[in-house]
Amino acid sequence: MDFNAEIKSLDEVYTEVVEAIMHKPESQDVEQSRIYFENVSARMNHWASVLKDVKSKLEEREDTPDLTADNRPA
Repeated sequence: MDFNAEIKSLDEVYTEVVEAIMHKPESQDVEQSRIYFENVSARMNHWASVLKDVKSKLEEREDTPDLTADNRPA
């Protein structure tokens, strides 16, 4: 099975999450922190949407049948 589209979507979300963590304001500036958290909460909605889409794509895939032979010893 080819999971390239799903992997790409998850990689993009992962990169954005890491960037959001790295750019967290260090200062105690309330206004800067407010802006940061507003931006991150907006991005979280996007991330949740992407994750939901990936989950539904994976659930839509058909399970491959078990092709192993049932040759147990008698």
